[in-house]
Amino acid sequence: MDRREFFKSTRKTRTAKRKYFAGLTPYTGTWSVNEVTHLLKRTMFGAKKTDVDHFLAMSPGAAVDELLNNISSPAPPVRDYGLLEDDGVFYDDLGVAIGQTWVNDPNIASAVEIRGQINNRRVESLKKWWSGLIINQSRSIQEKMVLFWHHHFSVMESEIDNAQFLYRHHQLLRSNVLGNFKTLVREITIDPAMLVHLNGYLNSRQAPDENYARELQELFTIGKGNDSLYTENDVIAVARVLTGWRINSIPLGVYLDAGSHDTGAKTFSAFYNNTTINGSTDPDQELDALMDMLFNTTEAARFICRKLYKWFVYYDIDDTTEAEVIIPMADVLRNNNYEIKFALDALFKSEHFFETLHHACYIKNPFDFIAGTLREFNVSFPPYTDYTNGYPLFYSIYNNAAQMQQQLFQPPDVSGWPSYYQEPMHYELWVNSNSLPKRADFTDALVNDAVIDVRAFAGNTSNPADPNQLINDITALLLRYPLSANSKRYVKTQFLTNNTTDDTIWTNAWNTNNNGVINSSLNNLFKFLMNLPEFHLC
Repeated sequence: MDRREFFKSTRKTRTAKRKYFAGLTPYTGTWSVNEVTHLLKRTMFGAKKTDVDHFLAMSPGAAVDELLNNISSPAPPVRDYGLLEDDGVFYDDLGVAIGQTWVNDPNIASAVEIRGQINNRRVESLKKWWSGLIINQSRSIQEKMVLFWHHHFSVMESEIDNAQFLYRHHQLLRSNVLGNFKTLVREITIDPAMLVHLNGYLNSRQAPDENYARELQELFTIGKGNDSLYTENDVIAVARVLTGWRINSIPLGVYLDAGSHDTGAKTFSAFYNNTTINGSTDPDQELDALMDMLFNTTEAARFICRKLYKWFVYYDIDDTTEAEVIIPMADVLRNNNYEIKFALDALFKSEHFFETLHHACYIKNPFDFIAGTLREFNVSFPPYTDYTNGYPLFYSIYNNAAQMQQQLFQPPDVSGWPSYYQEPMHYELWVNSNSLPKRADFTDALVNDAVIDVRAFAGNTSNPADPNQLINDITALLLRYPLSANSKRYVKTQFLTNNTTDDTIWTNAWNTNNNGVINSSLNNLFKFLMNLPEFHLC
């Protein structure tokens, strides 16, 4: 049975006075470790105990405010590589020194092979840099939201093959992380990476290319819902509006090639109120008119709110959720000129978001699983700017997530990661015969290689000498879905009391500092807990 269906079936005996669909009514319920952890795990990667304690001292509204306002502007990635080798001959990247940023250097090495090597190494440093930002995140929604936009405006490294383009695209997402959705769509439309990814730079009046015009409506702004009634002719008309945009590599930028632009009038369907966009060689005029037309629809706001809901709350949006959450949330968005922060503020402060049914109801994505685990066990990492010591560690995080099927800068396709849209599996796609063993290997290695200090983690609980309290505290910290009493009893006897009911076995071992027993017991205990299905729920 689906976890939410289970809770619905038992709701009358547990929370008879609470409404399941409270909509965007401000939350006034309990503010305990449980609610704080739910908020942090959805808006950050993991919920560290120090972060939980920090937000527990606030009101729910103040906690959400800090998460939404604590936005930073990190320094860009830097060159972390030395000499490059081609057929036994060594070359240097003359465009930028080690430790300096390459993001403004066009990479004009004379040899094609060396340009390719430089580009590949720069892309690698970009992956390390972003992974470093994720693992070193502040108390902020920023990194989780940048990943959302990367999923929404999916571009692929393998198709773009240009580190400078990739960084510019990423920086566009990051600088607009909680900003204006309409503005972001406009900038994405003429972003060099997106122009390459969806063939926009080839779109001309002589040979209109409908690729981006179709995805702009279907994937980025309007969607495929029952009320998304744009037509095939609308796709053609949008393609005509966007003809002629070209990329200037040095310096990096875009421009409108008047000779390739269709200056004829473009007329749209009744879905767009029969709008006509007149032709112009002004690079802003038609683009601005197109954005106004797209965002004057009610569906644009509802579409992005559905995607945000699936990312932060749950994948199933039934008719009641649509009416009581999505539509009011979209109204908030439109009333605030498409500023994303206002819509998220309403969602995260709502009764609906904190409803018990929404706790532990989806499976962690690989970065939630990896970065969240490392952060919750307080594993120390160098700052994201430390390219000497930090970048190699950050690359390990990137590679582990990629092996678990979440590869930064290489989503599966233009729709992003299937777990957020593919029916009927959705989040369950993260766990399969390929990825699940890799998850188990990862957490086992954290214990076996002493990457995480399980003894220190246990020692920070309320009463580590009491095996019952220890199990209660550890599982409360690590598992969003609680273990049953029988499961806790099994865990205790299996790992702490030597298959007996004598609690003093563990108490004596802990109080006498019996290192052999303590370390062996805790290592096996934590490996077991992190391989439970409950550990994969967020």
